[in-house]
Amino acid sequence: MRARDVLRLALLGLRENPLRTGLCALSVAVGTGALLLIASIGLFGQTQVESGLRTLGVSGLTVYLDERGAGNALSAELADAMERAVSDIDTLMPIKAKAGSVRAGHTTENAMFLGADERLGQVMQLEMVAGTLLDAAAAEAARPVAVVGDDLARALYGRDNIVGRQIRVRMDGQDQYFTVCGVVKAQTGALGGALAAIAPHLVYVPYSCLAARQDNADQVFVRCAAEADPSAVSGQITRYLTERGQVDGTVRVQNVSGMVDTVHRLANLCVMLFVAVGSITLCVALIGVLCSMLAAAHEKTGEIGIFLALGAQPRDIRRIFLMQSMLLCALGGLCGLAAAAVLLYGGARLLLPGWTLCAALLAAAVLCGGAAGLLPAVRAARLDPIDAMRK
Repeated sequence: MRARDVLRLALLGLRENPLRTGLCALSVAVGTGALLLIASIGLFGQTQVESGLRTLGVSGLTVYLDERGAGNALSAELADAMERAVSDIDTLMPIKAKAGSVRAGHTTENAMFLGADERLGQVMQLEMVAGTLLDAAAAEAARPVAVVGDDLARALYGRDNIVGRQIRVRMDGQDQYFTVCGVVKAQTGALGGALAAIAPHLVYVPYSCLAARQDNADQVFVRCAAEADPSAVSGQITRYLTERGQVDGTVRVQNVSGMVDTVHRLANLCVMLFVAVGSITLCVALIGVLCSMLAAAHEKTGEIGIFLALGAQPRDIRRIFLMQSMLLCALGGLCGLAAAAVLLYGGARLLLPGWTLCAALLAAAVLCGGAAGLLPAVRAARLDPIDAMRK
């Protein structure tokens, strides 16, 4: 039997009982549509998490002292000595943090000021909007320059590029004017509402503007060498600070890259769980298709016997039922995907799925339709022509 004849007979079989065909297609449409909705929401959440982690710009290791006593401090000088002593450290940068406010004109914004140096761009992954980061000359001379986020730039001046503009900084009850040398993508949006309420903006200034190099640093950001094991580097840092640095306090080393990887894995797991939940709806729909095809095969027992008596082969019967089941699922899948896409477009355009996902879901629906129609097709092909015509 030719493929054209198989397709024509499958379409005729669907048209013979339009109510059953419509209900089966509706169940498949609900299953595929729900699966697309759930997958789109999960993928959007995963994208938002990854975007937030990239915006943070922090990777590698962070080192700080817990329960610090009266002994040696984790100073910038000690951090530089540690960089020279630990071979698996690519580069590091001490950080000093102070809370304050920024004012320009009649606008005042709370901010967290982070003392950094010329290694800021090497240790942190910051996306430049305009200008440049801190340079060595500004860091050594304590030049009053600052790198601000684009959200702070818009809040103060109504635009992103404010390089060369002055801002009045208030820290420790004193005012000082800083010149903006660079603007980066805002970071605090990814840090959560608690920190955003205290310090909604991060401002990078030369480390020497906040503390002397002998003073205790709040944290030290460490970037490991390319092939180094972060856990091994963490142990080396701890041993150096306790044995040779003689710091007074508990050394804490956190693997930020490891935490980021963990968040990535959790996000992927959540997407897989969402898809698994949505797949249950599709599986229920396919059970309905299976029951429908079994009923159709039972009703067409006489016709199957006539086909076989006229010379049709069992494989032709199988092909007709498989084609009918796959067409049914393809019709339902297209309708379900179209309805879900309309809902996503009308509700939130950010959740619109890509063509790849839609094509994959449609192909999965068709393949599952073939699987659902396999049992009825095999049973129909095994009928004896004489017995089938008698029934």
